[in-house]
Amino acid sequence: MRFPIQFFVGVAACVGLASLSAQSGLGPNSLKVDGINYESEVQAIYLGDFANARMQRDGNAYAFLLNKFIAAYSRTCAAQLPSNKVEIMATRCLRETVTRNGFGVETNRYCSQSETYGTGRYADPDLMAISKRLESKTAGEVLGSIIPRQGQDPGASSRRMVDQALAANGDMEKLLSQNSCNSAALKRFQANFERFGSGGAPLKLASGATLSSSRGGGGAYVPSNYGKMINDLIAVNAQGWMLNRYIGSSVSNVSVTRKDPAGRPLTISARYRFNQLGQPSNGTVRVEYRDGRPVCLYFFDAPGTCRVPSPGVVTAYEKGEYR
Repeated sequence: MRFPIQFFVGVAACVGLASLSAQSGLGPNSLKVDGINYESEVQAIYLGDFANARMQRDGNAYAFLLNKFIAAYSRTCAAQLPSNKVEIMATRCLRETVTRNGFGVETNRYCSQSETYGTGRYADPDLMAISKRLESKTAGEVLGSIIPRQGQDPGASSRRMVDQALAANGDMEKLLSQNSCNSAALKRFQANFERFGSGGAPLKLASGATLSSSRGGGGAYVPSNYGKMINDLIAVNAQGWMLNRYIGSSVSNVSVTRKDPAGRPLTISARYRFNQLGQPSNGTVRVEYRDGRPVCLYFFDAPGTCRVPSPGVVTAYEKGEYR
């Protein structure tokens, strides 16, 4: 019996996929993620546990991490890039236009002429294609935050993006410093990182490990030092504040106001202190939980805006580090 060439190509692809999927020697902890803010998210991607990756494939958290990974990999692991690598491009302003009023006071400044240039650094073409698609989406969200819909907080979207961008800073550099460029674990993470963004099927370990099972079934509720946790959540979030400055370790009046049937908190409220233009002031924050972990911070000055909790603090909380 004779088979068309497409048959053999398909068989080869399936064999290759099975080989990579069951790559020998890889365990749940083969990828070193110590000290990474997005530890849970990166670990879930590596394991192929996409359902618990806590990111959306079109979301900003994934977009920021992907951009950081591409940049860090181009500097640290250039020798491991594929032969069809593509150059990373950037844009710079050549001329600015400044508008002034009748008194000569500047009222507006914008780039009226720019150019795109090659940076001399390169990246995987598949990851770059995803990154470019997400950059267009992010640009649209930024425009939407400038011209919000009626009744919408004009700064809500941009504040969330600031939270997620700050959390991603340094993560991928740290990941590459802890895992060699040619390690099987890093290659598995990169393969799944691309599959997650492109909507592909995840590669799973032979053991079938998930984020939960790799932590020994973590997720069991442990009474916590909520004051310390909220202090850390505010301290990290305050890095993106424009005017106010958080006064460290000033959290007080911590109260669990709602619980789920298992006794885990659903809502925690607290007071804190901050400096506003040099003057000490009081503020309040509400921490909302979902599935046993913090998912939103609501500050008194923007009570309807969900600020993204530090993923590093959330992971530490889940691992029982705030007992």
